[in-house]
This record gives sequence, structure tokens and C-alpha cells, in this order.
Amino acid sequence: MAEVRQSTLAGENTSRFLTFLMVQERQASLFLGRLPHPQTGRTEVNLPVAKVCIEQLEMIRDKTQGNLTGEEERILDGMIGDLQSAYTAASEAAV
Repeated sequence: MAEVRQSTLAGENTSRFLTFLMVQERQASLFLGRLPHPQTGRTEVNLPVAKVCIEQLEMIRDKTQGNLTGEEERILDGMIGDLQSAYTAASEAAV
């Protein structure tokens, strides 16, 4: 019975962690102009804030190294890679 409870808690924690990562990714995407601002409906680019959001995801990856499942690692690495590419593209477009 305790094993089932631990398994359920682990699944819930994974779900919460992935939701947390998606919120962070959404914030970065918003500041990269990939999503419209929820209040104005317009896209806005704020590269310094987008960079902080990306760096926070990198910090999470560094601090959780060795403690994530393979799926969690792949998702986090994919998010960071995608956001870094979008940041580079937005930086080049701003020049």
C-alpha cells in the first residue's frame, strides 16, 4: 500500500514539476514576442526579461541534475534549446 502511495506522489510531483516548467517557458515565450500579451493582445519583445527567464530554466536544470527522470530531462532540455534559438532569432531581428 505504501508503494502505491509513493508512486502516486511521484507522479503528482512530476506533473507539478512539468506544469511549473511550462509556466516558465510561457513567460519566456511571452517576452520573446512568441505569444500575445494577455491584456493587450499584442506581441511585445523584451529581450532582457526573456534572457532572465531562460537563465532561470538553465539554473533549474543545473540544480536538479541527477534528480530528474529521463522524460523530465528531455522536456527541460528541449524547452531551453527552443527558447535559446528563439532568443537568438529575436536578438538578430532587433538589430
